[in-house]
Amino acid sequence: MKYFKSLSALLLLSILFSGCKKDISQQVLYDNVIYEVNPVSVYANNAEKVKQKSSEQFISVLYSNLTNKSIPGDDLNNLAELALSFGDKELMNRVLLENMLGEPDIKIPTNEEMRSNIEAFVNETYLRFFLRNPTPYEKYFFKDLINKDASLTSEMVYVAFAQSNEYLFY
Repeated sequence: MKYFKSLSALLLLSILFSGCKKDISQQVLYDNVIYEVNPVSVYANNAEKVKQKSSEQFISVLYSNLTNKSIPGDDLNNLAELALSFGDKELMNRVLLENMLGEPDIKIPTNEEMRSNIEAFVNETYLRFFLRNPTPYEKYFFKDLINKDASLTSEMVYVAFAQSNEYLFY
């Protein structure tokens, strides 16, 4: 009987200690991990653009460039259908641009912002509308134009870019 009690106690202790298992978990924290997206120009120059934008593409890109957000699907479909039914595409694009400029969501830099840092404005405008950096001559031309003409507004520059031939191609 004494052996039975000792054996039972030993068995009970072995079950008790073998059943307890300490879970070890390790938490790894990564400090200073920074994920960034580097801005990359899509085109090196305008000669790489060989395909003309469709009406849907033109409307969608124009809306995105002016508002920094995508156009709702129903609005895009309605405007694209309207553009297809219109004969003169250049006139239709101009009417679309003028109507979009009247929208309250338009994000155009103010004239003061444009004139405070003309080089940055020119670079950002080229990237926004043409998806490329301006050539040194283009940069010089626009800086000189903006400096010499006090009546030139940032909205006029945006209209000129949106109505250019390069803007029609991708």
